[in-house]
Amino acid sequence: MASRPEIQAPPEIFYNDIEARKYTSSSRIIEIQARLSERALELLALPEDGVPRLLLDIGCGSGLSGETLSENGHNWIGLDISPSMLDIALEREAEGDLLLGDMGQGLGLRPGVIDGAISISAVQVHFIVFTILIIILYFLFYRSSLLRS
Repeated sequence: MASRPEIQAPPEIFYNDIEARKYTSSSRIIEIQARLSERALELLALPEDGVPRLLLDIGCGSGLSGETLSENGHNWIGLDISPSMLDIALEREAEGDLLLGDMGQGLGLRPGVIDGAISISAVQVHFIVFTILIIILYFLFYRSSLLRS
């Protein structure tokens, strides 16, 4: 299994200006980000009391998911490892506060500061790989236990 890109080389190698612009200008990506962001908000099950919440967008990139958060009346903080993606978010006048950082290093925020978090294009890739690994291990274990019986 390949190592995470951010461990192999600096983020500028994988998330440079060209790739960041290509990603942000893709109508397919924009549509997918919006739909997944809407679903993420549903899954957060935030109270529907009209009070804006402070949400964290982990791996916010150029702020595509943050647009959905803003459109739904929420405030947000975006965290991303790529300066190029954050530069585009600034150019696009993203309404959230943007932080340059690695999600694996934490943020150092006090508990209760953030009302919820989403991650549309960052965490799920690692989750999918992890899930596939668990399934493979399960079948290997299950198969080996059947062979011993």
